[in-house]
Amino acid sequence: MLTFEGRTQSSLKLLTYWHTIFPGSKRYLGESGMVGDNTDVRLPAEDEKWRGGMIGGGGGGGGASRDPIRLVTLVLDGVFFLDGEFVGPDGEKIFEQTVAEVEARRIVSRIAKDGHHRGLSPAEIFAEIEKTTGVAPERPPVPPNFRNPAATEADFRTAALQTIAYELALRRRFPQTGNEDQAVFSIMSWDDVVLPSLRRA
Repeated sequence: MLTFEGRTQSSLKLLTYWHTIFPGSKRYLGESGMVGDNTDVRLPAEDEKWRGGMIGGGGGGGGASRDPIRLVTLVLDGVFFLDGEFVGPDGEKIFEQTVAEVEARRIVSRIAKDGHHRGLSPAEIFAEIEKTTGVAPERPPVPPNFRNPAATEADFRTAALQTIAYELALRRRFPQTGNEDQAVFSIMSWDDVVLPSLRRA
């Protein structure tokens, strides 16, 4: 946390320029830290220019980096357009994963709706859902393509259902967002979301 108490006005200006993020300024955030500074919004004034040395407070651009990034290349593996069309090489199988997640949520939502219309209790509805999703895993499932490059649609669907099982178990264990009745109504609402038809170009 930065503390500016006792700083001169010129020192304050220097700190403000290099240790805050101006509106509209962009940053690259990675495992090695943050890259970027306010020069993409405006250049520093004369009394804001970095003269070398260290200024306490840490963070921000302007200081020397141990391993500076000179070039960042953005590679798009796939893109969904608003009309549902998907374009890209899809080496990470984004399309399959997204379609499986949508289908899994539709399936579970309709089970909840059916159970609600039949007058089942929330506990009974969750039991019906578990017949399709399987027992909730202790940890979130790893996407199938991370384990197997040849993962099939069925693999993605199973993983998506298991992810839902994990989320619901977590929600029931820590019900900060409401009681089980509210959870059932929330699940039922998934089927009401209008999505475009997902398709490859």
